[in-house]
Amino acid sequence: MDSKNQLSSRSGFIEPSQHLAARCVFSYFRTMIKKTVTQLLEGANLRLTRTRKAIAQLLYEDGLNRHVSAEWVARELDEAGEKIALATVYNTLNSFVEAGLLRQIQTGGQAVIFDTNTDEHCHFLRESTGELIDIAPGMVDLGKIPEPPTGMRVKGWDVIIRVD
Repeated sequence: MDSKNQLSSRSGFIEPSQHLAARCVFSYFRTMIKKTVTQLLEGANLRLTRTRKAIAQLLYEDGLNRHVSAEWVARELDEAGEKIALATVYNTLNSFVEAGLLRQIQTGGQAVIFDTNTDEHCHFLRESTGELIDIAPGMVDLGKIPEPPTGMRVKGWDVIIRVD
């Protein structure tokens, strides 16, 4: 085979047929991600809209936990060619919170951060940057949490340890 028909790789050369196979595998995984995002939204009883799919794909496609602001989501979508108004991003993120797909974290002031890790856990907040860092479950001992006032129930809790 001549060098024009070879694509380099770490292990040497990939023949065009192998390159096509690699593209097919990538296409398969991209399709699986879309199915997973669709299943995620359907499982949360959320209507499948273009906006919800785009935001869910941004937040969940790589399987990493992240802490994001609505502004960050809007900026990332804009860079990807998805023009979605900031108010719509906020509304969508709030619908994800109501559906249990995100956790909303109040960091003080007007900052609202959305966390893809919905399990109960604590955070460090790096005050100089605003970065939230997960603390592994069980690393913070809360002792005894008081009973809520009569007629109320605990909906959740947040522990943020400020660092710099």
